Amino acid sequence: MASLLALLTGCSTGKQDGAAPSSSPSQATPAASAAAPATKTVDLLKIAGSNNGYPSPFAFSSSGPFGYLRNSFIFDTLTWKDDKGVIPWLGKSWEVSSDGLTYTFKLEENVKWHDDQPFTADDVVFSFNYYKTYPFNWNGDIGQIKSVEKVNDLTVKFTLNNKYAPFLSDLVGIVPIIPKHIWEKVTKPAEYRDPAALIGTGPYKLSKYDSASGQYLYTANDKFFKGQVLVKEIAYVTASNKLLALQNGEIDETYSVSYADVQTAEKAGLKTIKSEPTGSVVRISFNLEHPQLGDKRLRQALAYALNREEISAKVTGGKPMVGSAGVVPTDSPWYNPKVKQYGYDTAQAEKILDELGYKKNANGIREDLKLKLMTSSAMPDATMMKEMLKKVGIELTLVQLDNAAFTTAMGENKYDIAITGHVGASGDPDYLRLWFSGKAANAYSSRGKSLKLDEFHKLADQQMQEMNETKRHEIVNQMQDILAEELPTLVLYHRPFYEIHKADKFDGWKNTYGGIADGMPLWENKAFLIDAKK
Repeated sequence: MASLLALLTGCSTGKQDGAAPSSSPSQATPAASAAAPATKTVDLLKIAGSNNGYPSPFAFSSSGPFGYLRNSFIFDTLTWKDDKGVIPWLGKSWEVSSDGLTYTFKLEENVKWHDDQPFTADDVVFSFNYYKTYPFNWNGDIGQIKSVEKVNDLTVKFTLNNKYAPFLSDLVGIVPIIPKHIWEKVTKPAEYRDPAALIGTGPYKLSKYDSASGQYLYTANDKFFKGQVLVKEIAYVTASNKLLALQNGEIDETYSVSYADVQTAEKAGLKTIKSEPTGSVVRISFNLEHPQLGDKRLRQALAYALNREEISAKVTGGKPMVGSAGVVPTDSPWYNPKVKQYGYDTAQAEKILDELGYKKNANGIREDLKLKLMTSSAMPDATMMKEMLKKVGIELTLVQLDNAAFTTAMGENKYDIAITGHVGASGDPDYLRLWFSGKAANAYSSRGKSLKLDEFHKLADQQMQEMNETKRHEIVNQMQDILAEELPTLVLYHRPFYEIHKADKFDGWKNTYGGIADGMPLWENKAFLIDAKK
């Protein structure tokens, strides 16, 4: 907490002085839906956090969602989400052409950048063109856009290369608008650290950032166009024991994946919220170029050999939510209830392994099948997997790497099996296309190489262009069927995230419908931190 005091009194580095967010495609939810339920203001809210990088659109960490969230407090998008779905943000309304290829946005009036320069259509056009050269550091498939044109100062027209069903939520609802007058001269955006790099239109300005401790201090933008910012300052601070820090009053809000923490917190009079939908996955990826794991029958045998319900129950402590073989979570509206599944069945696993010719020796070990399981941290899941596979004669060696080495090995296919946990499974199902074509921004969600299944990619392209939701469901169901049969990945279970906070300090937290941006099952949604203008 000493470092927090230093942060609040100005001892920091990489700082910005602050001076110099589903509706139908053609209809927008009223802006008032973004309002927090109460108008009580809070002077300072302290939230447990960690270092997620410099929060410009090009420099925050892509190893998880928190870097994006830190960025979203400063920079705005054309649309956003609240607890009901997609809502207007910088774009106050929009119209869609009959062929689904053109979106015309009317922009909010009298919006100012943090340096008091006016926001106009020029900034929107510039932003999307700039990202084609210098990609945004998260998802948002810019390649779907053919052109962006200025109609007048407060109107822009997007023309797409093809229909794109999640355009409002997963493209213009993710990619932030940046000021032309600042970025047009920047040719190395990832290295740009001038205070102007953090000039946005958002509800907060970054006052301090301590890169050594990973702590941030945000100050409310008193001129925010959507309405009054309810929390005047937000400090993200490090805490070795987040629950204890919360109980001791050192922080006001945190999260956990442990149900035991929830029970402790509620007994202490703290309020909790469970993420719904769950959105977070713990899964294993198979190296399909491995000489043995390239055979889907072996991957299926491994699936039968793992008691995923037991792993989930022991790790999370709550009610198990076993992953679907089709990847889409069972609590998602896009889940295919008829998809093939792999229940715990050691007899079936043994049968397949015997058929594949992996015979046991006198010690019950299949000597010709020795696999390595790579992790990026000490995960109890891995230890349990090792013991479960031993029961069917498979010797599993655990290999733990640091984060950088892990993501490099994933991208270069230098592993046998990898276990990873990440978010992003609660939003639009287009994430299936991104994950398995190696285009996902989250370093832990993608192997970095495309799945070699032509039929899957054909369906993936079809679903993103299908504007009829019923027909799109049918296509996504087929994609799940292919994934369940081929098993390029096996979702072990879904981790429910639990938000824990002091309700007497601030009680405006809610779940975001479908998760923030591209399915982040977290609570740090700026829509709940403002009292929107009616």
